[in-house]
Amino acid sequence: MTIIGLAKGLRDSAFGIYLVKTETQVNGATLLIVEDDPAMLVAFRDILEGNGFVVSTATNGTDALVALQEENPALIMSDISMPGMDGIELYKAVRQRPNGAAIPFIFVTARGTREDIFAAKALGVDDYITKPVTSRELLAAVRARLQRSDEIMLVQLKAVLRAMANAIEARAGEYTLRHVEAVNAYSQALGLELEWDQDDLESLEFGAILHDVGKIGVPEKVLSKTGPLNEDEWAEMRMHTIYGAHMIEGNPYLDSALPVVRHHHERWDGGGYPDQLAGEDIPIGARLLAIADTFHAMTSDRPYRAALSAQEAFEEILSQSEQQFDPAMVEAFERCWHRGDIAKIHKSVQSIAVDDSMITTA
Repeated sequence: MTIIGLAKGLRDSAFGIYLVKTETQVNGATLLIVEDDPAMLVAFRDILEGNGFVVSTATNGTDALVALQEENPALIMSDISMPGMDGIELYKAVRQRPNGAAIPFIFVTARGTREDIFAAKALGVDDYITKPVTSRELLAAVRARLQRSDEIMLVQLKAVLRAMANAIEARAGEYTLRHVEAVNAYSQALGLELEWDQDDLESLEFGAILHDVGKIGVPEKVLSKTGPLNEDEWAEMRMHTIYGAHMIEGNPYLDSALPVVRHHHERWDGGGYPDQLAGEDIPIGARLLAIADTFHAMTSDRPYRAALSAQEAFEEILSQSEQQFDPAMVEAFERCWHRGDIAKIHKSVQSIAVDDSMITTA
C-alpha cells in the first residue's frame, strides 16, 4: 500500500472519525438551535453568534434532522414542545445516528417541573435549562458542555492513538513494548523542567505517541532484522519520519505534533534526517523528544545488542551535546538526572517491561 493510500485508510477509520470530532474547539464551534418560537430563536442566535459561535437553526425536530444531514454540529440545543417532531423525539433520533451519540444535547424549555426534568435526565440529556434564561446562563451551559465534550474526546483520541502506536511498535520486536509510554514519560519530565505550559506539554504528548507511527510503512523484515541494516534497509527505515508526517498532516488537532514526528531524528550538527536541519532550525519539540527517544532506545534490549545501563546511556547523552543533541536540552536532561527524575521513570519502565515479558511468554 502506498503512503497516500495508508493515510487515507486511517482517516476513513475510527482514528479518522475521532480526529474530525476533535477539530472543533469551544470558541467558534458550530451549534444547532431548534426552537419554534421565532423571537426566542432570534434571541438565542444573536447571543451565541455575538460570542463567537456559528449557529444553524431549525423550527422543529423534522427540520433539525434534515440539517443534520448537511453538517455535524458540536452541540444541539432544543426546545421540547414543538409541532411535528418534538424535542424528546428529536433527542432519541439524534442518539440513533452513527455520529449522534457524541453530540452534547441541551434542552431549553418552559417545561420546568421536577417530573419533566427527571424524565429528560433519565433519557441521558446532557443539560436541562428552564425558560426564561439569561444570556449568561445560556453561554455558561453551552461552554461547559462543549468543554466537557472536548475533554472526553481528547481522552478517547489518545487511547486510540496509543493503541495504534503500540501495535505498530510491536511489529519491530519485544524491545519496543511500552516504548511510547516510556518516551512520553521522559519527554514530559524534560518539558516540566523547561517550564513548558500545558498546551506545549499536550502537544509533546501527541508527538511522543505518534513519533514512530510511520513505521507502519516500513517492511517488517527491516524492523525486525537482528543484525545491522544495510544501506538500502537504512533508507527504508529513515522514511518512517516522512510516512508519519504524511499520515497526520491535514488534521488540525495534531498540527503541533507534526514537527516532532517528522524531525525527531534530526541532529544538532545537521547530520540527521529527513531534512538535515541543524541547530535551532530543528523544531524545539523534536529536539527534546530526540533525547527521550534515544535514552529509552539505549536502555532497551535490541535484537542486535543488549541494553546499556542507565548510567552508560546518560553519559552517552552528555557526550553528544552540540553534536547529536541541543546543548540546552542536554542540560535540562542532566538536571532531571541529578534530581532523580530519570531514574524513577527508568525503574518504572523496567518494571513494566518485565511484566510485559511475562505476559508475552505465558
